[in-house]
Amino acid sequence: MSYIKQVKTVFLIETAIILVLGGFAYIFWTNMCGSNGWASCLGDSSTAPIWFVVYSIIRPILATPIMIIALIAGDAFGPFWGTILSAMGITISCMVLYLPAKYIGKIYVKPFLSANLPAMWRLMRTQDFKVVCITRWIPFFPFDLLSIVFGVADFRFKSVLIGSFIGVLPECYMFAHISGEPTASAIQSVIYSLTVMSGAILVPLLFYEIISRKRGSSLWNRLRGVYRELVFEIRANNEIVRRNTYDSNKIPVILVYGFFSSRRALAVLERILQARGFQVMSFNLGGMFGVFFTKGIRETAAFIDKKIRSQCKRHGFKKVHIVSHSKGGLVAAHWLLKLGGHNYCDKLITMGTPFKGTIYTYLALSTPLGFIWRDVWQMRPGSEFLKELHDLELPENTKIYNFYSEKDKVATGEKALFETAHNNGSIIPVPMHHVSHFEFLYRRDVGDTITAILRDEFHSQKATRTEQASSDL
Repeated sequence: MSYIKQVKTVFLIETAIILVLGGFAYIFWTNMCGSNGWASCLGDSSTAPIWFVVYSIIRPILATPIMIIALIAGDAFGPFWGTILSAMGITISCMVLYLPAKYIGKIYVKPFLSANLPAMWRLMRTQDFKVVCITRWIPFFPFDLLSIVFGVADFRFKSVLIGSFIGVLPECYMFAHISGEPTASAIQSVIYSLTVMSGAILVPLLFYEIISRKRGSSLWNRLRGVYRELVFEIRANNEIVRRNTYDSNKIPVILVYGFFSSRRALAVLERILQARGFQVMSFNLGGMFGVFFTKGIRETAAFIDKKIRSQCKRHGFKKVHIVSHSKGGLVAAHWLLKLGGHNYCDKLITMGTPFKGTIYTYLALSTPLGFIWRDVWQMRPGSEFLKELHDLELPENTKIYNFYSEKDKVATGEKALFETAHNNGSIIPVPMHHVSHFEFLYRRDVGDTITAILRDEFHSQKATRTEQASSDL
Protein backbone atom coordinates (compact mmCIF):
# COMPACT_ATOMS: atom_id res chain seq x y z
CA MET A 1 0.00 0.00 0.00
CA SER A 2 2.84 2.38 0.84
CA TYR A 3 4.50 1.69 -2.54
CA ILE A 4 1.25 2.42 -4.41
CA LYS A 5 1.02 5.72 -2.55
CA GLN A 6 4.63 6.46 -3.51
CA VAL A 7 3.96 5.80 -7.21
CA LYS A 8 0.85 7.99 -7.19
CA THR A 9 2.69 10.81 -5.43
CA VAL A 10 5.69 10.67 -7.76
CA PHE A 11 3.39 10.60 -10.80
CA LEU A 12 1.52 13.67 -9.56
CA ILE A 13 4.76 15.53 -8.75
CA GLU A 14 6.31 14.84 -12.14
CA THR A 15 3.10 15.59 -14.04
CA ALA A 16 2.78 18.89 -12.20
CA ILE A 17 6.41 19.79 -12.97
CA ILE A 18 6.00 19.00 -16.67
CA LEU A 19 2.72 20.93 -16.94
CA VAL A 20 4.02 23.96 -15.08
CA LEU A 21 7.31 24.17 -16.99
CA GLY A 22 5.65 23.40 -20.33
CA GLY A 23 2.93 25.96 -19.66
CA PHE A 24 5.41 28.67 -18.72
CA ALA A 25 7.54 27.92 -21.79
CA TYR A 26 4.54 28.00 -24.13
CA ILE A 27 3.16 31.24 -22.71
CA PHE A 28 6.57 32.90 -22.68
CA TRP A 29 7.61 32.12 -26.27
CA THR A 30 4.10 32.74 -27.62
CA ASN A 31 4.01 36.21 -26.08
CA MET A 32 7.57 37.05 -27.06
CA CYS A 33 7.47 35.87 -30.65
CA GLY A 34 3.78 35.69 -31.57
CA SER A 35 3.11 34.82 -35.17
CA ASN A 36 5.52 37.29 -36.75
CA GLY A 37 8.49 34.93 -37.02
CA TRP A 38 11.32 33.99 -34.69
CA ALA A 39 13.22 37.24 -35.23
CA SER A 40 10.38 39.20 -33.63
CA CYS A 41 11.43 37.72 -30.27
CA LEU A 42 14.49 39.99 -30.29
CA GLY A 43 12.85 43.31 -31.08
CA ASP A 44 14.74 45.86 -33.18
CA SER A 45 18.29 45.30 -34.42
CA SER A 46 19.91 47.54 -31.80
CA THR A 47 18.72 45.42 -28.85
CA ALA A 48 18.66 42.04 -30.61
CA PRO A 49 22.07 40.79 -29.33
CA ILE A 50 21.19 41.72 -25.73
CA TRP A 51 17.82 39.96 -25.85
CA PHE A 52 19.42 36.96 -27.50
CA VAL A 53 21.84 36.57 -24.58
CA VAL A 54 18.97 36.97 -22.10
CA TYR A 55 16.90 34.29 -23.85
CA SER A 56 19.91 31.99 -23.94
CA ILE A 57 20.33 32.30 -20.17
CA ILE A 58 16.68 31.72 -19.28
CA ARG A 59 16.09 28.96 -21.86
CA PRO A 60 17.04 26.02 -19.55
CA ILE A 61 15.03 27.53 -16.69
CA LEU A 62 11.95 27.38 -18.94
CA ALA A 63 12.80 23.80 -20.05
CA THR A 64 12.90 24.95 -23.68
CA PRO A 65 14.62 22.82 -26.36
CA ILE A 66 17.90 24.21 -27.68
CA MET A 67 16.53 24.28 -31.22
CA ILE A 68 14.43 27.33 -30.25
CA ILE A 69 17.60 29.39 -29.77
CA ALA A 70 18.96 28.20 -33.11
CA LEU A 71 15.69 29.05 -34.87
CA ILE A 72 15.66 32.54 -33.35
CA ALA A 73 19.30 33.16 -34.24
CA GLY A 74 18.91 31.88 -37.80
CA ASP A 75 15.88 34.07 -38.47
CA ALA A 76 17.44 37.17 -36.87
CA PHE A 77 21.11 36.96 -37.92
CA GLY A 78 21.11 34.71 -40.98
CA PRO A 79 22.34 31.12 -41.43
CA PHE A 80 26.07 31.67 -40.86
CA TRP A 81 26.03 34.07 -37.92
CA GLY A 82 22.92 32.34 -36.62
CA THR A 83 24.91 29.11 -36.36
CA ILE A 84 27.81 30.75 -34.51
CA LEU A 85 25.67 32.88 -32.20
CA SER A 86 23.23 30.08 -31.39
CA ALA A 87 26.13 27.76 -30.51
CA MET A 88 27.48 30.50 -28.23
CA GLY A 89 24.06 31.11 -26.69
CA ILE A 90 23.44 27.42 -26.09
CA THR A 91 26.87 27.09 -24.47
CA ILE A 92 26.01 30.01 -22.18
CA SER A 93 22.75 28.30 -21.26
CA CYS A 94 24.71 25.15 -20.45
CA MET A 95 26.71 27.05 -17.83
CA VAL A 96 23.48 28.08 -16.05
CA LEU A 97 22.96 24.44 -15.04
CA TYR A 98 26.55 23.20 -15.05
CA LEU A 99 28.02 25.63 -12.50
CA PRO A 100 25.51 25.03 -9.65
CA ALA A 101 25.65 21.28 -10.35
CA LYS A 102 29.44 21.34 -10.17
CA TYR A 103 29.31 22.92 -6.72
CA ILE A 104 26.88 20.24 -5.51
CA GLY A 105 28.94 17.49 -7.16
CA LYS A 106 32.12 18.41 -5.31
CA ILE A 107 30.32 18.01 -1.99
CA TYR A 108 28.26 14.87 -2.63
CA VAL A 109 29.15 13.04 -5.85
CA LYS A 110 32.95 13.29 -5.97
CA PRO A 111 33.46 11.52 -2.59
CA PHE A 112 31.06 8.75 -3.63
CA LEU A 113 32.63 8.13 -7.04
CA SER A 114 36.21 8.22 -5.79
CA ALA A 115 35.31 5.71 -3.04
CA ASN A 116 33.02 3.37 -4.99
CA LEU A 117 33.94 3.68 -8.68
CA PRO A 118 37.53 4.91 -9.04
CA ALA A 119 37.81 3.70 -12.66
CA MET A 120 34.72 5.67 -13.65
CA TRP A 121 36.11 8.66 -11.77
CA ARG A 122 39.39 8.45 -13.72
CA LEU A 123 37.39 8.18 -16.95
CA MET A 124 35.53 11.38 -16.17
CA ARG A 125 38.69 13.25 -15.22
CA THR A 126 40.78 12.21 -18.24
CA GLN A 127 38.22 11.83 -21.03
CA ASP A 128 35.74 14.58 -20.20
CA PHE A 129 36.35 16.64 -23.36
CA LYS A 130 35.66 13.71 -25.67
CA VAL A 131 32.62 12.64 -23.65
CA VAL A 132 31.17 16.16 -23.86
CA CYS A 133 31.84 16.47 -27.61
CA ILE A 134 30.34 13.11 -28.50
CA THR A 135 27.22 13.45 -26.36
CA ARG A 136 26.59 17.03 -27.54
CA TRP A 137 27.08 15.96 -31.14
CA ILE A 138 24.39 13.25 -30.86
CA PRO A 139 20.98 14.97 -30.37
CA PHE A 140 19.58 11.81 -28.76
CA PHE A 141 21.12 12.79 -25.39
CA PRO A 142 19.09 15.39 -23.41
CA PHE A 143 21.17 18.58 -23.50
CA ASP A 144 20.16 20.16 -20.19
CA LEU A 145 20.21 16.88 -18.28
CA LEU A 146 23.76 16.28 -19.51
CA SER A 147 24.76 19.77 -18.36
CA ILE A 148 23.73 18.80 -14.85
CA VAL A 149 25.47 15.43 -15.13
CA PHE A 150 28.72 17.07 -16.30
CA GLY A 151 28.53 19.40 -13.32
CA VAL A 152 27.89 16.84 -10.59
CA ALA A 153 30.52 14.56 -12.14
CA ASP A 154 33.01 17.44 -11.77
CA PHE A 155 33.91 17.68 -15.47
CA ARG A 156 36.43 20.46 -16.07
CA PHE A 157 34.97 23.85 -16.95
CA LYS A 158 37.15 24.26 -20.03
CA SER A 159 36.19 20.84 -21.37
CA VAL A 160 32.46 21.48 -20.97
CA LEU A 161 32.67 24.98 -22.44
CA ILE A 162 34.66 24.11 -25.57
CA GLY A 163 33.16 20.63 -26.01
CA SER A 164 29.60 21.99 -25.84
CA PHE A 165 30.29 24.73 -28.38
CA ILE A 166 31.87 22.33 -30.88
CA GLY A 167 29.37 19.54 -30.28
CA VAL A 168 26.22 21.62 -30.90
CA LEU A 169 27.46 23.28 -34.11
CA PRO A 170 25.87 20.69 -36.45
CA GLU A 171 22.46 20.97 -34.79
CA CYS A 172 22.69 24.76 -34.65
CA TYR A 173 23.72 24.83 -38.31
CA MET A 174 20.71 22.78 -39.33
CA PHE A 175 18.05 24.79 -37.47
CA ALA A 176 19.64 28.15 -38.24
CA HIS A 177 19.46 27.32 -41.94
CA ILE A 178 15.88 26.04 -41.69
CA SER A 179 14.88 29.30 -40.01
CA GLY A 180 17.09 31.58 -42.12
CA GLU A 181 16.39 29.99 -45.51
CA PRO A 182 13.10 28.07 -45.28
CA THR A 183 13.05 26.68 -48.81
CA ALA A 184 13.25 23.15 -50.19
CA SER A 185 16.66 23.81 -51.74
CA ALA A 186 17.90 25.28 -48.49
CA ILE A 187 16.79 22.18 -46.58
CA GLN A 188 18.66 19.97 -49.03
CA SER A 189 21.69 22.16 -48.58
CA VAL A 190 21.34 21.85 -44.82
CA ILE A 191 21.37 18.05 -44.99
CA TYR A 192 24.48 18.11 -47.16
CA SER A 193 26.21 20.72 -44.99
CA LEU A 194 25.21 18.88 -41.82
CA THR A 195 26.90 15.73 -43.12
CA VAL A 196 30.05 17.65 -44.04
CA MET A 197 30.20 19.53 -40.72
CA SER A 198 29.56 16.38 -38.67
CA GLY A 199 32.37 14.65 -40.50
CA ALA A 200 34.63 17.63 -39.93
CA ILE A 201 33.99 17.33 -36.19
CA LEU A 202 34.04 13.53 -35.98
CA VAL A 203 37.28 12.98 -37.93
CA PRO A 204 39.45 15.15 -35.60
CA LEU A 205 37.88 13.41 -32.59
CA LEU A 206 38.77 10.00 -34.03
CA PHE A 207 42.30 11.21 -34.78
CA TYR A 208 42.60 12.52 -31.22
CA GLU A 209 41.36 9.17 -29.90
CA ILE A 210 44.01 7.28 -31.93
CA ILE A 211 46.78 9.46 -30.51
CA SER A 212 45.39 9.04 -26.98
CA ARG A 213 45.31 5.25 -27.37
CA LYS A 214 48.99 5.23 -28.22
CA ARG A 215 49.61 7.14 -25.00
CA GLY A 216 47.55 4.60 -23.05
CA SER A 217 44.77 7.04 -22.06
CA SER A 218 42.13 6.48 -24.70
CA LEU A 219 38.41 6.72 -24.12
CA TRP A 220 38.02 3.10 -25.21
CA ASN A 221 40.56 1.84 -22.66
CA ARG A 222 38.91 3.87 -19.92
CA LEU A 223 35.48 2.50 -20.82
CA ARG A 224 36.89 -1.02 -20.63
CA GLY A 225 38.21 -0.21 -17.16
CA VAL A 226 34.77 0.99 -16.08
CA TYR A 227 33.19 -2.17 -17.51
CA ARG A 228 35.63 -4.40 -15.63
CA GLU A 229 34.98 -2.48 -12.46
CA LEU A 230 31.22 -2.87 -12.76
CA VAL A 231 31.58 -6.57 -13.55
CA PHE A 232 33.77 -7.00 -10.48
CA GLU A 233 31.19 -5.28 -8.29
CA ILE A 234 28.28 -7.23 -9.76
CA ARG A 235 30.09 -10.54 -9.28
CA ALA A 236 31.01 -9.78 -5.69
CA ASN A 237 29.39 -12.49 -3.61
CA ASN A 238 26.41 -11.78 -1.45
CA GLU A 239 27.83 -13.26 1.72
CA ILE A 240 29.64 -11.84 4.73
CA VAL A 241 33.28 -11.26 3.89
CA ARG A 242 34.97 -14.54 4.72
CA ARG A 243 38.17 -15.06 6.70
CA ASN A 244 40.13 -18.26 7.08
CA THR A 245 39.21 -18.44 10.76
CA TYR A 246 36.94 -16.62 13.16
CA ASP A 247 37.43 -16.37 16.89
CA SER A 248 34.11 -17.11 18.52
CA ASN A 249 35.31 -15.37 21.69
CA LYS A 250 35.74 -12.05 19.86
CA ILE A 251 32.67 -9.99 19.04
CA PRO A 252 32.55 -9.33 15.28
CA VAL A 253 31.95 -5.82 14.00
CA ILE A 254 29.49 -5.70 11.11
CA LEU A 255 29.67 -2.67 8.83
CA VAL A 256 26.52 -1.47 7.04
CA TYR A 257 26.95 1.11 4.28
CA GLY A 258 24.54 3.77 3.04
CA PHE A 259 22.38 4.72 0.09
CA PHE A 260 23.75 3.97 -3.40
CA SER A 261 27.09 2.88 -1.96
CA SER A 262 28.76 -0.51 -2.22
CA ARG A 263 31.04 -2.53 0.06
CA ARG A 264 34.00 -0.74 -1.50
CA ALA A 265 32.97 2.40 0.40
CA LEU A 266 33.82 0.54 3.64
CA ALA A 267 37.37 -0.43 2.60
CA VAL A 268 39.25 2.24 4.57
CA LEU A 269 37.15 1.95 7.72
CA GLU A 270 37.46 -1.82 7.58
CA ARG A 271 41.27 -1.61 7.40
CA ILE A 272 41.35 0.86 10.30
CA LEU A 273 39.31 -1.43 12.55
CA GLN A 274 41.16 -4.57 11.50
CA ALA A 275 44.48 -2.89 12.31
CA ARG A 276 43.17 -2.35 15.84
CA GLY A 277 42.38 -5.99 16.38
CA PHE A 278 38.70 -6.20 15.46
CA GLN A 279 37.33 -8.90 13.18
CA VAL A 280 35.20 -7.05 10.66
CA MET A 281 32.43 -8.31 8.40
CA SER A 282 30.14 -6.75 5.80
CA PHE A 283 27.32 -7.75 3.49
CA ASN A 284 26.55 -7.01 -0.12
CA LEU A 285 23.14 -5.43 0.41
CA GLY A 286 22.17 -5.50 -3.26
CA GLY A 287 20.20 -2.95 -5.22
CA MET A 288 21.09 -1.29 -8.51
CA PHE A 289 23.40 -3.53 -10.60
CA GLY A 290 23.17 -5.94 -7.69
CA VAL A 291 25.62 -3.97 -5.55
CA PHE A 292 24.61 -0.30 -5.17
CA PHE A 293 22.33 -0.12 -2.17
CA THR A 294 18.88 1.09 -3.29
CA LYS A 295 16.64 -1.56 -1.75
CA GLY A 296 13.92 -0.80 0.78
CA ILE A 297 14.94 -0.39 4.41
CA ARG A 298 12.55 -2.96 5.88
CA GLU A 299 13.45 -5.72 3.43
CA THR A 300 17.16 -5.04 3.92
CA ALA A 301 16.76 -5.24 7.69
CA ALA A 302 15.10 -8.65 7.25
CA PHE A 303 17.98 -9.69 5.00
CA ILE A 304 20.72 -8.81 7.50
CA ASP A 305 18.69 -10.43 10.28
CA LYS A 306 18.82 -13.71 8.40
CA LYS A 307 22.53 -13.32 7.66
CA ILE A 308 23.53 -12.41 11.22
CA ARG A 309 21.58 -15.31 12.71
CA SER A 310 23.23 -17.65 10.22
CA GLN A 311 26.74 -16.42 10.99
CA CYS A 312 26.21 -16.53 14.76
CA LYS A 313 25.08 -20.12 14.47
CA ARG A 314 27.91 -21.09 12.12
CA HIS A 315 30.79 -19.50 14.05
CA GLY A 316 29.44 -19.57 17.60
CA PHE A 317 29.19 -15.81 18.09
CA LYS A 318 27.25 -14.78 21.17
CA LYS A 319 26.61 -11.27 19.86
CA VAL A 320 27.71 -8.71 17.29
CA HIS A 321 28.36 -4.96 17.15
CA ILE A 322 27.06 -2.80 14.28
CA VAL A 323 28.77 0.25 12.77
CA SER A 324 26.56 1.88 10.14
CA HIS A 325 26.68 4.88 7.84
CA SER A 326 23.82 7.05 6.56
CA LYS A 327 20.87 4.92 5.36
CA GLY A 328 22.63 1.86 6.81
CA GLY A 329 21.88 3.26 10.27
CA LEU A 330 18.15 3.19 9.56
CA VAL A 331 18.44 -0.43 8.44
CA ALA A 332 20.40 -1.36 11.56
CA ALA A 333 18.06 0.52 13.91
CA HIS A 334 14.98 -1.17 12.40
CA TRP A 335 16.68 -4.57 12.74
CA LEU A 336 17.73 -3.83 16.32
CA LEU A 337 14.40 -2.52 17.62
CA LYS A 338 11.79 -4.18 15.42
CA LEU A 339 13.21 -7.56 14.38
CA GLY A 340 14.75 -8.64 17.66
CA GLY A 341 18.30 -7.63 16.81
CA HIS A 342 18.86 -6.56 20.42
CA ASN A 343 19.14 -10.27 21.25
CA TYR A 344 22.38 -10.32 19.25
CA CYS A 345 23.60 -6.73 19.50
CA ASP A 346 24.01 -4.38 22.46
CA LYS A 347 25.94 -1.62 20.64
CA LEU A 348 24.87 0.19 17.51
CA ILE A 349 26.92 3.05 16.08
CA THR A 350 25.29 5.25 13.45
CA MET A 351 27.19 7.88 11.45
CA GLY A 352 25.35 10.64 9.59
CA THR A 353 22.08 8.69 9.63
CA PRO A 354 19.03 10.78 8.60
CA PHE A 355 16.78 9.78 11.50
CA LYS A 356 14.65 12.87 10.82
CA GLY A 357 14.79 12.39 7.08
CA THR A 358 16.67 14.32 4.42
CA ILE A 359 15.29 16.84 1.96
CA TYR A 360 17.45 15.36 -0.80
CA THR A 361 14.97 12.52 -1.15
CA TYR A 362 12.60 14.97 -2.83
CA LEU A 363 15.08 15.33 -5.68
CA ALA A 364 14.76 11.61 -6.44
CA LEU A 365 10.99 11.69 -5.94
CA SER A 366 10.72 14.37 -8.64
CA THR A 367 12.45 12.09 -11.18
CA PRO A 368 11.54 8.66 -12.65
CA LEU A 369 13.79 7.13 -9.95
CA GLY A 370 10.97 7.79 -7.52
CA PHE A 371 8.96 5.02 -9.20
CA ILE A 372 11.71 2.46 -8.54
CA TRP A 373 13.49 3.22 -5.27
CA ARG A 374 11.35 2.68 -2.19
CA ASP A 375 14.08 3.82 0.17
CA VAL A 376 13.88 7.47 -0.92
CA TRP A 377 10.20 7.41 0.06
CA GLN A 378 11.09 5.93 3.44
CA MET A 379 13.84 8.50 4.09
CA ARG A 380 11.77 11.60 3.35
CA PRO A 381 11.09 13.86 6.38
CA GLY A 382 7.97 12.77 8.26
CA SER A 383 7.62 9.42 6.47
CA GLU A 384 5.56 6.60 7.94
CA PHE A 385 8.71 4.52 8.33
CA LEU A 386 10.52 7.18 10.38
CA LYS A 387 7.48 7.77 12.57
CA GLU A 388 7.23 4.05 13.25
CA LEU A 389 10.96 3.86 14.01
CA HIS A 390 10.80 6.68 16.56
CA ASP A 391 7.86 5.04 18.32
CA LEU A 392 9.76 1.82 19.01
CA GLU A 393 10.83 1.03 22.57
CA LEU A 394 14.50 0.70 23.42
CA PRO A 395 15.46 -2.61 25.04
CA GLU A 396 17.47 -2.59 28.25
CA ASN A 397 21.25 -2.94 28.05
CA THR A 398 21.25 -1.74 24.43
CA LYS A 399 23.08 1.45 23.53
CA ILE A 400 22.83 3.48 20.32
CA TYR A 401 25.64 5.95 19.58
CA ASN A 402 24.71 8.66 17.08
CA PHE A 403 27.66 10.37 15.35
CA TYR A 404 26.40 13.72 14.05
CA SER A 405 27.91 16.84 12.52
CA GLU A 406 26.86 20.33 11.48
CA LYS A 407 29.17 19.88 8.49
CA ASP A 408 27.11 16.91 7.29
CA LYS A 409 24.90 18.19 4.45
CA VAL A 410 22.78 15.03 4.18
CA ALA A 411 21.74 14.68 7.83
CA THR A 412 22.77 18.01 9.27
CA GLY A 413 23.33 18.33 13.01
CA GLU A 414 20.52 16.99 15.18
CA LYS A 415 18.73 15.50 12.17
CA ALA A 416 21.15 12.59 12.64
CA LEU A 417 20.00 11.97 16.22
CA PHE A 418 17.56 9.19 17.05
CA GLU A 419 14.82 10.42 19.38
CA THR A 420 12.11 8.40 21.04
CA ALA A 421 9.73 8.88 23.96
CA HIS A 422 11.01 5.56 25.29
CA ASN A 423 14.59 6.74 25.67
CA ASN A 424 16.07 5.35 28.88
CA GLY A 425 19.45 7.00 28.51
CA SER A 426 20.63 4.44 26.01
CA ILE A 427 20.93 6.91 23.11
CA ILE A 428 24.29 8.67 23.25
CA PRO A 429 24.91 11.63 20.91
CA VAL A 430 28.52 11.87 19.69
CA PRO A 431 29.20 15.31 18.16
CA MET A 432 31.85 15.40 15.43
CA HIS A 433 31.20 18.76 13.81
CA HIS A 434 34.47 18.80 11.85
CA VAL A 435 33.45 15.74 9.81
CA SER A 436 31.41 15.79 6.59
CA HIS A 437 28.99 13.06 5.54
CA PHE A 438 31.41 10.82 3.63
CA GLU A 439 34.40 11.61 5.87
CA PHE A 440 32.83 9.38 8.51
CA LEU A 441 33.96 6.47 6.35
CA TYR A 442 37.69 7.12 6.31
CA ARG A 443 38.86 9.57 8.98
CA ARG A 444 41.16 8.06 11.59
CA ASP A 445 39.75 10.16 14.42
CA VAL A 446 36.35 8.65 13.62
CA GLY A 447 38.02 5.24 13.81
CA ASP A 448 39.50 6.23 17.20
CA THR A 449 36.07 7.08 18.58
CA ILE A 450 34.53 3.86 17.23
CA THR A 451 37.38 1.90 18.82
CA ALA A 452 36.83 3.58 22.19
CA ILE A 453 33.11 2.77 22.09
CA LEU A 454 33.64 -0.87 21.13
CA ARG A 455 36.24 -1.29 23.88
CA ASP A 456 34.02 0.40 26.50
CA GLU A 457 36.53 3.22 26.88
CA PHE A 458 34.42 6.02 25.41
CA HIS A 459 32.71 7.19 28.60
CA SER A 460 35.90 7.14 30.65
CA GLN A 461 37.72 9.12 27.96
CA LYS A 462 34.84 11.58 27.80
CA ALA A 463 34.92 12.04 31.57
CA THR A 464 38.68 12.63 31.45
CA ARG A 465 38.30 15.29 28.76
CA THR A 466 35.57 16.98 30.81
CA GLU A 467 37.79 17.04 33.91
CA GLN A 468 40.68 18.48 31.94
CA ALA A 469 38.46 21.19 30.51
CA SER A 470 37.20 22.07 33.99
CA SER A 471 40.75 22.29 35.38
CA ASP A 472 41.78 24.56 32.50
CA LEU A 473 39.01 26.94 33.49
